[in-house]
Amino acid sequence: MSGACEPPDPEVARQREVLERFARAVVERRMATPAILFFESVRPLSFVAGQTLAFLQPMVSVLLEAPDYDVFREAIEDRENLQWLVDRLEALEAERPDAGGPRQEE
Repeated sequence: MSGACEPPDPEVARQREVLERFARAVVERRMATPAILFFESVRPLSFVAGQTLAFLQPMVSVLLEAPDYDVFREAIEDRENLQWLVDRLEALEAERPDAGGPRQEE
């Protein structure tokens, strides 16, 4: 069951690679919560969200290089990728040292 988490084809693998870089850039800029809220709210309209990204290209291009932008936009149109991105943002945010989660007393 080691391959259960691996994407099934090269196109999905490329999309996940781009989504991973995007997620890390968002968390690095401490924007995970607004991003999660945005992606959760547009999940029912994921195709429309992907199309809307054409309008938002100038802002997203700050986080992604031009060749990756089209891959990102196509990935966001797929609800499975959208859920993967939200899950990854939550995981990366929880891993951040200053995330504000429960602190262990010494």
